[in-house]
Amino acid sequence: MSNDKAQELTARINESITALCAETDAAKQSETYLAWLSTVSRFYKYSFGNCLLIWTQAPEATRVAGFNTWKSLGRCVKKGETGIRILAPIVRKVDEEKDGTTEKVSRPFGFRSVSVFAQEQTDGQPLPELNTNATEGGETLLPLLEKAAAQLNITIVYQAIAGNAEGYSKGGLIEIEETLDTPARCGVIAHEIGHELMHRTNREGTTRQQRELEAESVSYAVLAHFGIHSESRFYLATYDVTAEMLTASLQTIGNAAKKIISLIENSGEHIEDGEGEQSPAPLAILA
Repeated sequence: MSNDKAQELTARINESITALCAETDAAKQSETYLAWLSTVSRFYKYSFGNCLLIWTQAPEATRVAGFNTWKSLGRCVKKGETGIRILAPIVRKVDEEKDGTTEKVSRPFGFRSVSVFAQEQTDGQPLPELNTNATEGGETLLPLLEKAAAQLNITIVYQAIAGNAEGYSKGGLIEIEETLDTPARCGVIAHEIGHELMHRTNREGTTRQQRELEAESVSYAVLAHFGIHSESRFYLATYDVTAEMLTASLQTIGNAAKKIISLIENSGEHIEDGEGEQSPAPLAILA
């Protein structure tokens, strides 16, 4: 049954999160988590849950799409290849009253399991290179991050900051230490924009450690998408994050990274938009 398969995939997501938080080797735990974030950076239009499913089944995948989408692009799935199972919403038309009239609207009714395939599982016409990489040091990315902030009505100010802090988010205003070099500015700006998107109004029940983990995760994913290596300066253990806290954070992280990357790219459709997902897949067990 489709619903049974969807339940199985959702359980796999939760098991992956639980296993990560139970990992006692801090370095291994961090390595796995950063691998997750790298997957999010490549498939940012997918939910974090589906990114985990792609990572567990095809960690080296660079692009994914459905069978028919690959065919329309002049590529065929190789014989014998097994699909990558992800979750897609079941959408139905229902009657809904509005202003005294009844109209048909689309509403999600659970999720189903669908297959996508990695580019590495296909043969055929070469694909155009994705034009997403900034220069290695961030010279191209920095003004784009500044523009994204402006589009979000966030002002960036470069100035001397007392103490060891590199930046602050102050609700519509981001202060950045003026002595930072270009790559560091990119990382701190992405981090502080993450705070602005996720924490301008504090989410009830979240700790400071959880909020910092979320902002640093967003920064890592955004920089990774544009080909900039970000030093891992954090371990999950440092943030004292439980499996429940991480589950609550993952979709938030994915949504914020998607927002920032989308603002920067603003260049139309990408191959990841093929068959598969039209709304976020769940991170909790389906009802």
